[in-house]
Amino acid sequence: MQSFIILSLIAIVWCTNYHIRKSTECKKSYECSKAKPCCRDADGHALAGQQHFGKHKSSSQSGRCSSLLGKERAICDSACGCESGYKCYRPMSGVCCPPMRCYNATWVEQRQRYWANCRPPTCFFPR
Repeated sequence: MQSFIILSLIAIVWCTNYHIRKSTECKKSYECSKAKPCCRDADGHALAGQQHFGKHKSSSQSGRCSSLLGKERAICDSACGCESGYKCYRPMSGVCCPPMRCYNATWVEQRQRYWANCRPPTCFFPR
């Protein structure tokens, strides 16, 4: 009877550990929870699944769900935010489509105001 109880406890711990480990593995951030909303690879880079220069980044990479916030110039998106003082922003570019990255929040707000008020002939969008 004692060995049955021990084996049962081992099985419960193993199943619980597998479930916790499995629930933190991801390929995209939408697979993650609110507590750990960002899917990051082994190097801590966000697996944001964005369009990069006309090609979709490979979804063959896998990572772990994380609550870490991106540092300056880190790739980000709506699930993978930035540290305090930074904002997730995609710079205007004549090339489609640079990834969103964490930039200084003040600079981002300046750029957003600039582009929101950009009108020819004094200002033109990039080609």
